[in-house]
Amino acid sequence: MTGFLQWCQDTALSQYVLSAKWQYPLVEIFHIAGLVLVFGSILVLNLRIFGRILQAQPVSYIAMSLSPITLFGLGAQFVSGPVLFMATAKHFYKSGPFRLKLLLLAVALVYHFGVHRSLALKTFTSTAALRISATVSMLLWSGVVLAGLAIELLPE
Repeated sequence: MTGFLQWCQDTALSQYVLSAKWQYPLVEIFHIAGLVLVFGSILVLNLRIFGRILQAQPVSYIAMSLSPITLFGLGAQFVSGPVLFMATAKHFYKSGPFRLKLLLLAVALVYHFGVHRSLALKTFTSTAALRISATVSMLLWSGVVLAGLAIELLPE
């Protein structure tokens, strides 16, 4: 595994990202912006499900309208995340919060696209089912965000 990690850090892309002060932070800003789009769009959907905002709009309309924003944010993260990993692969590999983030991210994505989004896009889904799904969704995505923050805040 250490050979792969070293290879990641030795690639031209990794060397470029680490070669000046601004490249790594710029990629990190792009990654965080993607997270804001993903988490923010899912938060808006879930707040609508709980009846806290946009009550005049059907849940299915909100879900459909926010899908491009969510997908754009995911795209930004799937481009920037591997770049960040490759630049400091050994650091991330040692990080328990990083592994937890990846696990939670995988579960959150499967849940969002396999269950939550499907329920939200239906023209009729029981309020109880939607609210349970929104609660699970927010717990998973909050876990992804908190684990991401913990990568740099907690010692290895």
